[in-house]
Amino acid sequence: MAVPLPELEPFIDRLKVISDRYGKVYDVDRGGDWHLLKVQEEMGELTQAYLAMTGRSRRDAEGARHDVAMEMADVICMVMLMARAEGIDLNAAITEKWLKWEEVMRQETQTA
Repeated sequence: MAVPLPELEPFIDRLKVISDRYGKVYDVDRGGDWHLLKVQEEMGELTQAYLAMTGRSRRDAEGARHDVAMEMADVICMVMLMARAEGIDLNAAITEKWLKWEEVMRQETQTA
C-alpha cells in the first residue's frame, strides 16, 4: 500500500523547527509529557472557540469560525509534533487504523 501522506515527514520537520524556536525564545522545557499537555491545552481552546461559534458561550461569535480553524491547526500540528517526539510513524498508523477500511469497502462493493 502507498504511503498515505508522502509529504508528512518533511512537513513535521518544518513544524519541529518552529516548535524549537518557540522553546528557545520562551525558555520552555518541552520534554516529557509537554506535547501531550499542549494537545490538551489546544483542545480546550478549540472547544472554547467552537462553543462561541455555535452560540453556546458568552463569548462573542464574531470571528469564532476563524478561531476554530486556528485552534484546529494547533491541535493537528501538536499531535504531529507529539508523534515525532514519541517516535511514532503517523503514516503507518493511519494506514493500519484508517486505510485498512478501503479494502473492506472495496470487498463490500464487489459482493453487493
